[in-house]
Amino acid sequence: MKKDSFWKYVFSIDTKSSNRIIIYFLGIKFRHLKSKIKNSGNAFIKLNCPITEIPPAVGKLRQIQLDNLSAMEFFNNICEKYGLEYWLDFGNLLGAVRHKGFIPWDDDVDCGMPRQDYEKFIEFFQNGFSEDNNYYLKYNNNGKNKCFVKILHKQIPHIAIDIFPYDLYYKRTNDEEKIILTKHIKKIINTKFYKLLYPFFINNPEGMRKRFFKLRDEKILNGNTVDKSTKPSLFFGIDFPHNHKNLVVDYETIFPLKKIFYEGKYFSCPNNEDALLKAEYGDYMVLPNDCYPRHFNTEEE
Repeated sequence: MKKDSFWKYVFSIDTKSSNRIIIYFLGIKFRHLKSKIKNSGNAFIKLNCPITEIPPAVGKLRQIQLDNLSAMEFFNNICEKYGLEYWLDFGNLLGAVRHKGFIPWDDDVDCGMPRQDYEKFIEFFQNGFSEDNNYYLKYNNNGKNKCFVKILHKQIPHIAIDIFPYDLYYKRTNDEEKIILTKHIKKIINTKFYKLLYPFFINNPEGMRKRFFKLRDEKILNGNTVDKSTKPSLFFGIDFPHNHKNLVVDYETIFPLKKIFYEGKYFSCPNNEDALLKAEYGDYMVLPNDCYPRHFNTEEE
């Protein structure tokens, strides 16, 4: 671990980079939402209108969204050029269905990819794209239980596309099996033993990835061969500690992919977006309590 990184995690306070005050103390991260941001979230709740009629973002947050929209077009074009499959996921899929664009308080982009294409994308990107060299890949690696790639921009710091891999299971699953497998996956990614390995993996994303592959193959797939032609279930890659109620979905929920209208353009989305959103959020037409940007400082300067 680099010296500056070490002292950052011993004790540091960050009040500028996000909408939270972040305190590190002896490797433990404490986050406190800034009061101004919390108040802006409460404003959405006080509108007392149908969730689909909440007005879009304005000001700095809207500019963040538009910059991310440009990054989405870049990503979409790369995937189409190289024949890679992806789909809008999580908040962006929810935004597409519910708001025809960004959720009014969202500030980044989430996309899903099948594992095979995810790995190809990383390889292609690392070998260099001629389309726009301002974009680059970075592993979001905490050395504990997450290590996935983000598309970032050299000149625009608030551009961020999170790409989450989905793995194929070795068979189709019924509802009961989905529940059992979800509990099993959550148990694996929250194992305390692996969190203790943080000092050895914080600057070693490839080591983290090998660890995840081994866990997946031995603990989830149980050494079984995956045959895509059988249209098996998919599960959220353990590269990220998803906290959703369901982590397993049917093959037909994702494939074949289709297009969805988003901010005046069309992007790839799952075959059954309603089923995926219900798996991730339950009743996604209910206004949540956390209506505020999650990642960037959106306070006007």
